[in-house]
Amino acid sequence: MFKIASLVAILTVFSKILGLVRDLVIAHYFGTSMQADAFNIAYLLTGNFFIILGGIGGPFYSSMVAILPKIQAQKFTSTEFIKQVLKKLFLFSCGFAFLIFIFKEFLLKIFIDAQESPEYFQLALKNIDILLALVVITAPVGIIFACLNCFKKYLAPSLAPALVNIVLIAILLAMGDSHNGLALAIGTSIGGVLSLLIQIPFLKEKAQNLIALTQENLSKYKKDFYILLIPALLSTFSTQIMVFIDSYFCKSLAEGSWTAITISNRLIQMPLGVLLTAFLVPVFPKISQMIEEKRFTRIKEVLTKSLAVLIGICIPGIIISVLYPKEIIAFIFERGAFDANSTLLVSQVFVFLVLSMIPFILRDSFTRTLYCFNDSKSPFYVMLVAIALKIALNAILVPKLGISAIAISTVVSSCFNAFCLFFILKTKFK
Repeated sequence: MFKIASLVAILTVFSKILGLVRDLVIAHYFGTSMQADAFNIAYLLTGNFFIILGGIGGPFYSSMVAILPKIQAQKFTSTEFIKQVLKKLFLFSCGFAFLIFIFKEFLLKIFIDAQESPEYFQLALKNIDILLALVVITAPVGIIFACLNCFKKYLAPSLAPALVNIVLIAILLAMGDSHNGLALAIGTSIGGVLSLLIQIPFLKEKAQNLIALTQENLSKYKKDFYILLIPALLSTFSTQIMVFIDSYFCKSLAEGSWTAITISNRLIQMPLGVLLTAFLVPVFPKISQMIEEKRFTRIKEVLTKSLAVLIGICIPGIIISVLYPKEIIAFIFERGAFDANSTLLVSQVFVFLVLSMIPFILRDSFTRTLYCFNDSKSPFYVMLVAIALKIALNAILVPKLGISAIAISTVVSSCFNAFCLFFILKTKFK
């Protein structure tokens, strides 16, 4: 597992470095401008679903990782199971994309005043139309990533995000800030589709000495998969609602506020993405198998050691970020259209948001472990309470503290979420 984690971490670091370069190029051309806000708001309603639903750790990935190792443990071939799940969930993605297209104006009006900012509103609509391609491929990406990891193929899934960044950087350099910033949406959509296409040739199960699934077994595993997936989807949609809440409260703040929050989140997610991806990929298929074998003491050992390493790595970075937020943001981003005012705006969010790293690690790890126990309902119920807490905190604090309040509410709700999931997980080992 350590060798696999190291390989995945190296590949993810490469991808995250490209992601930082992508953010630097975007900041250079657009700073915290209206064009950047229009793309980020459109991405919130489209591409964000691609990341949180279709990415590693998302509900499609986690549900497949929880079920597929159990099929493999029984020496069954999983080809027919994967085909049927992929077909049904691709149709789900297409239907979801169609709903967003139909209701895009209604959704945007939640975050943008169309009468006060008609240019901003229309530009965001154009971005949504282009980015809908990501929504269409959301479920297939998550399912295929999970299958490849369960088949012990780690190279293509780990490099796929790098391809998205390479394509976006190339298109930005070619188009610059022309076409009112639509290069951002064009590059992101093309990169996302290519990241799916490169996975497909690797999706070949070794069928030697495997037993064909009977119709009864196939139905059983599909039922288990969807029982796990539906609450997981609801929980993830609830997470997205939290993001919508933050975006709504940004409506009353200065121009560029949502972009500032987006930049801070990406900066924090860069190390978290490396650590959690390296942790999720090799550990959770193993945990799923250990649950099947009822090796609960070993599961606790693996979780405890893994979390100790992850938190220990994060603590120095958190301390430095809290002490020198402006210096860090200025050093990384302050050039071109990203000026001193942009640095100040982003650092006001970053200094508080960085404190959410540890509760985020705990929350994500506990959630995925509960999925392996076939419990996706508990994270959903906890998330509903966390949403109510976040709304209350934003309503109270934003008028007093401005953009910093949104970061503070994120930290508090993440701590609450992790705390509740910890005590729920403890009951699984009794």
